[in-house]
Amino acid sequence: MASRATFKRQNFNVTPDEEAEIQRLREALCAPSVKDALLRATRVVLTLAKEVQEGKQVYSGQPGSGQTRLLLPDFEANTSQWTYLCPRVHSWKSQLFVKGRKLTAANVWFSMQANDVTETEAAADWDLPLEAIQEIVRYCESHRGLIGMEADEELCLLAQAGVTMTARERA
Repeated sequence: MASRATFKRQNFNVTPDEEAEIQRLREALCAPSVKDALLRATRVVLTLAKEVQEGKQVYSGQPGSGQTRLLLPDFEANTSQWTYLCPRVHSWKSQLFVKGRKLTAANVWFSMQANDVTETEAAADWDLPLEAIQEIVRYCESHRGLIGMEADEELCLLAQAGVTMTARERA
């Protein structure tokens, strides 16, 4: 039996929503306790991280049918290639933000599309260098899946909060 000195107590606060997520994780993994669920999930995540770091990709699909590549933005975000973009701590967004601002790359990109403006016009509108706008466009176009998932999540959160949008507003 291990002595008390070999154990370290982990203690942290969770919101009711986070507690519900942890409970769903425990049930999904058929774990006998929250501790076992968190340890099992940690092993899965560490395995995925190792595979992605080795250059591998994760796919999902039925045997004999097409496969879909699963995006793992927390593992795949290579921020060193971006000059004007950086990660920020956010409760559910993984996309990059414009450095020095509380502004997602997608906000700029969606605004450009909605207002049908050129990169030069967007640079003036957002008071950013043209190179920053070009980088934002490159980033958003290469991360369409992530940005689309986060836009869908935002719509769900708005709907849960009772905010309704017309089809035109969603477009």
